[in-house]
Amino acid sequence: MKTRTKYILLISSIIGFALLIFNSVKMQYWNNVKLEMDISKILFLLGLTSLGLYFVIKNWRKALTKIMILTFGICLVLNLYAVSEYYKINKIQNTIAEYYELKTCEKMENRFATDLKNNEIKYFQFGIGTDLELQQTLKTKYGIESYGMGCLVTSEFDCYNELVNNYLKEKYDDGIIDY
Repeated sequence: MKTRTKYILLISSIIGFALLIFNSVKMQYWNNVKLEMDISKILFLLGLTSLGLYFVIKNWRKALTKIMILTFGICLVLNLYAVSEYYKINKIQNTIAEYYELKTCEKMENRFATDLKNNEIKYFQFGIGTDLELQQTLKTKYGIESYGMGCLVTSEFDCYNELVNNYLKEKYDDGIIDY
């Protein structure tokens, strides 16, 4: 095996293994990456098996090297995807937690003014499911991030949403209620 190939295998397998452990701990309950994580684990085991066979079967070393590069590489890509999903979910949770700390309508009004100034308006959807069409419309048409909050409606978030609706009516002569 060439030195360059050894380094590629070593680096991709170490990074892949570290990310595999990180994702197994952090993302084990998130269904949106469960399939990728399962595939990644299988590929990593296949790569390790190929590595073991590499030292035993000398005639197959070239093919086993390609298998290792392929399996460790795909494992690395899948784990990088899972890490990006983890940080995306973490960012959403932190944003929602930040707004939950605002316990009065007055604080939400102040936050809305800040969000409006920074062009970071949000809309909080309540109910069993998130209205994906509304979420997409708000994002593309107005640049407003929408967050699915579940069934528990709080008056503070309702206050913020009312301000968003009034803003849309004033600026675009369009409101969320119209959807």
